[in-house]
Amino acid sequence: MERLEDEYPGDAAWQSSVNLYEEDYLDDDARTLAQALGGHLDLAVILRGKRGLEEGLWWIEQKVPALNNITPLDCLADPTLVKRLRTALMRMP
Repeated sequence: MERLEDEYPGDAAWQSSVNLYEEDYLDDDARTLAQALGGHLDLAVILRGKRGLEEGLWWIEQKVPALNNITPLDCLADPTLVKRLRTALMRMP
């Protein structure tokens, strides 16, 4: 299975995506998602923009095939898995 962390486009590309989403989605819903994501406001802003609050809160607790069947919350414990999660979020429509 593909290892998304190997496809991570880099911190500059990630920060560019975060900056773009912050313009429209840095709000109370993003802050709520950030709390659920252990304080990761960068992840929360993009998730808020792509899925919204309710679906985002649901999604972070699901085993995600693109994450090799671990939950987004499980990714937060390891820097390599955070890259996997970032890559998945950037690829998400």
